[in-house]
Amino acid sequence: MPKCHRETIAGGTEMVIWKITETESELQQGLSLSEKALVRLSQRKSSVHRKGYLAIRQLLKSLEISPEIHQYDGIGAPYLTDGRFISISHTKDIAAVAISSTKVGIDLEYYQDKIKKIGVRFLHASERETSHSMEEVAYLTQIWTAKEALYKLMKTPGIIFNENLQIQSFENRSLQGIGIVIDQGKKIMHQLHFRQFENYCLTLATTK
Repeated sequence: MPKCHRETIAGGTEMVIWKITETESELQQGLSLSEKALVRLSQRKSSVHRKGYLAIRQLLKSLEISPEIHQYDGIGAPYLTDGRFISISHTKDIAAVAISSTKVGIDLEYYQDKIKKIGVRFLHASERETSHSMEEVAYLTQIWTAKEALYKLMKTPGIIFNENLQIQSFENRSLQGIGIVIDQGKKIMHQLHFRQFENYCLTLATTK
């Protein structure tokens, strides 16, 4: 499986992104899947989602994460039993994994025009004040991935994207930003790492 990006962020957080070009049978080669893993695989009805699941497993193998320490909690979020933190993301034919010694969240999305129609649903009031925010697909998609990454980092039910999550204004093609989680009047700041590729973008959220 071709690896398209691997990077270690300051602080020891490692992320890997792979482009999926293989068949399902090719993606299963070299994997040791438990009964639980096979059940999870069978529950994914589309080939795209099954490939995504297998690609994540291949990524974990490349990071030397054994199947025994990779688990899922009661809400379906992945975790590691060795004390490290993990976050995963998959869209269409791209899969990504982030591993860190501190809380981490990762999300990637393809650029699509339809995001302009739903921007009002996830943009905080302060984000809508930016003149280009509702028109530029790249800007909106980066905001969306940032909020998804923060949500995965927090793992807190009930977070409302356009109320509890705020992304500080950033320049186009910026590599870093600040994400704010608003919880009961308190503002918790997190570091954001932006990565832009030809057809999609990614955000990695880490503790600040």
